Amino acid sequence: SGLSVAGMLEGRSDDFRSHFLVTHFFNPVRYMKLLEFVEGDDTSEEVMEFMATFGANVLGKGIVYAKDTTNFIANRIGAYGMCKTLHLMVERGYTVEEVDKIFGPATGRPKSAVFKTADLVGLDTFAHVAQNCYDSLPDDEERDVFLLPDFVGGMIEKGYLGRKAKSGFYKMVKSAEGRTVLSIDPSTLEYTPQDKVRYESLGAARNIKDTRERLKAVIGFEDRAAELARDVTYATLAYSARRMGEIADDVVNIDRGLRWGYGWELGPFEAWDAIGVPGSVASMVAAGVDVPSWVV
Repeated sequence: SGLSVAGMLEGRSDDFRSHFLVTHFFNPVRYMKLLEFVEGDDTSEEVMEFMATFGANVLGKGIVYAKDTTNFIANRIGAYGMCKTLHLMVERGYTVEEVDKIFGPATGRPKSAVFKTADLVGLDTFAHVAQNCYDSLPDDEERDVFLLPDFVGGMIEKGYLGRKAKSGFYKMVKSAEGRTVLSIDPSTLEYTPQDKVRYESLGAARNIKDTRERLKAVIGFEDRAAELARDVTYATLAYSARRMGEIADDVVNIDRGLRWGYGWELGPFEAWDAIGVPGSVASMVAAGVDVPSWVV
């Protein structure tokens, strides 16, 4: 997803260009619903219609139409959100297990949250996606967010690449008492027993079935978990809004991309509706978040 469609079509025949499009599947392909399509300037409508019908009806995928930009829709927004979370985690001293507890079902994300997802994907792959964004997006106003904290590079150097290496942000160890899952300490790169994560905001979320109400409740609390949830959410929503017209033509494709590709229960704009647009925009502006004029 770092190769441009325009670049791949250079020097090709008219017939080739009319039949060419990108199909971007998400791993594991057997289970992930998302299939992103990116067409070239000369891709025929017939070809696009056929592939969309085939992808939806034969492969059972959810089709999202992206533009010819680095990492398309889902990885552009998803990688930004993960990288932003990492930077705030280091800056404010959150643990791996705290972050995953905050950005799991409590805020409408999958149980794999942030770091279990990274372990599943592979830290080397995640780092490549982030570096690709940094290298290919010189005009992105938050380009530096894609530069991962130093400790992630340290993990990769040590071979802590995730599940495929049996150690990443988490590591399972066996003992006479059974299996224990340890988490990495970013400051030492040592594995330690996980601490229990208890916050009033997360406790309240467990009793709320509706995802929209659950997210709104967590964001509205005033504890350490809510603070991180609020700041990452606000940053990700505003970043998604600033990408409108660049990575997609409408909010529907962006929302579907994150739901089907990253397992979010709510896409960015659905989440924005859930927490309330006018109130959240006022809070964002007060906090210095750059909200585009079309939202304000």
